[in-house]
Amino acid sequence: MLNGVNVFNDSSVESDYRIPDHSFVRSGRESLIEENGIHGAPDAVIEIRSPEDESYAKLPWFAALGVREAIIIQRDSKETEVYRLAGSQYFAVAPDKDGWVTSEVMRVRFRAVAGEKPQLAVEDLDEPEARCAI
Repeated sequence: MLNGVNVFNDSSVESDYRIPDHSFVRSGRESLIEENGIHGAPDAVIEIRSPEDESYAKLPWFAALGVREAIIIQRDSKETEVYRLAGSQYFAVAPDKDGWVTSEVMRVRFRAVAGEKPQLAVEDLDEPEARCAI
């Protein structure tokens, strides 16, 4: 997981990049990572959405680049949306009956935990006992 690094579209003739809050590049694809950022499509990106930011506006760009999943986490409520690439566009992944939404790419699932100070529960799909709340 890389935090706040440039993601470049090298097929563009002009400098074309976005800076997601976090980028995920799976093992075996590290050659995309260079000193100045990621050159090509990371496997997933995470945007932490605050009021009036551009998280949703970046989705078409990430889809065109070929990023397999885009995850948007609401900063205050911790509600999480996972968008999965199908063809050339993203489709929202529906939460399960318990409110978990799954990232197949990162092999984790997310759920907002309500309370005075909401938290985000994150659980490893392969090791469910590896769960944290942030």
